[in-house]
Amino acid sequence: MLKRLIIGILKGLILGGGAAVALYLVAHVGSVSGFFGYMLYGVLGAITGVVAGKALWKPGAWIEALLRGVFGIAVGCGLYALGAVVLTGSAIDFSGLLGSLPAGSAAASKLYQQPLVMAPLFATLYASLIELDNDGKGDDAASTKVRVARLEDIDVGEDEAEAPAKPAAKGARR
Repeated sequence: MLKRLIIGILKGLILGGGAAVALYLVAHVGSVSGFFGYMLYGVLGAITGVVAGKALWKPGAWIEALLRGVFGIAVGCGLYALGAVVLTGSAIDFSGLLGSLPAGSAAASKLYQQPLVMAPLFATLYASLIELDNDGKGDDAASTKVRVARLEDIDVGEDEAEAPAKPAAKGARR
């Protein structure tokens, strides 16, 4: 269980951190709000849902990954909305750490508007929950597709000599 938790934390940090750094350094976006925030965290939740959990190359895993991805959209949007209500503290100044944002980009005033903080947090939380849910049991079980060839091959555990006696007729008394 601890191994799965660590894997979930690592996957979440890589996915969320990668998305946040890409937004900050490549797209020069220092803060998100409104529709763009919901869109960002919905997409991040979907990607995290697909990547975390059972590996995609396992039999039948693509259906599970698709469902986790669709549910991840709701989780990402819901966590962003929850963060907007709960995390109303002041934003963290990252200008000294990663360099200043280019001119024209709005600096975040609230903590939940900063993808550098929130994207790794949201992705780590969701990936950890998925990994803890996926215990890994049953992944190695080989699926056997053995079918019974003939009706005579079915063993019901009764011999003909041990067959129960026929019940008496309705009107007969003992």
